[in-house]
Amino acid sequence: MNIVNLWSSGLVQDKPCESGVLLGEYHHPYYNKRFSLKLIGHNDLARFCRWMNDPRVAHFWQQAWSEEKQWQYLSDKLADAHTLPLIGYLDDQPFAYLEVYWAARDKLAGYYDAAPYDRGIHLLVGEQSCRGPDNFRCWMTCLSHLIYQSQPKTQRIVLEPRADNVRLMNHMAGLGYHKQFEFDFPHKRAALLMGHRAHFYEQILAKHDECESVA
Repeated sequence: MNIVNLWSSGLVQDKPCESGVLLGEYHHPYYNKRFSLKLIGHNDLARFCRWMNDPRVAHFWQQAWSEEKQWQYLSDKLADAHTLPLIGYLDDQPFAYLEVYWAARDKLAGYYDAAPYDRGIHLLVGEQSCRGPDNFRCWMTCLSHLIYQSQPKTQRIVLEPRADNVRLMNHMAGLGYHKQFEFDFPHKRAALLMGHRAHFYEQILAKHDECESVA
């Protein structure tokens, strides 16, 4: 089953607001895993705080804060006019925090030639059991597919990780997200990664389908 409700219109009045509501689900046939997305809520706070205080996550996010400060951050994202703060699940296991946002309305738009329907992603994997290249390839493929399916006019997905996050950039390159250039955000030296819809469906998802048919 393919469930998609990732705020396709981008209009403020259409933004999902019910915490815990299922906004996306896709079963990856090659990896035989189900990836799903739910809007974050207060019930997720303790887990979110634990993830953010993990040294591996804190190194890049710099948000090893108290629960009170973490909830203020999440409340701001829930009220934000261009961002969906989400919990990612693999086979019902919550494992990641993800932000899917409209890039043309984000501060990132000041650093590249943003198109109106570009979507952006912020991500962290909080559960060690769900890390590793195979898991990453599985769920990131699912997430990309759900974003593209949500809005047919979205032709590009962008990310702006820290420029020294080489492991993430290598993983993303294997899924067709290539580094365009580096730039200076006020809070970090960043790299712009960009993926394209046509390449994703012709070269990434299609290859997974081919592997499944041969297996």
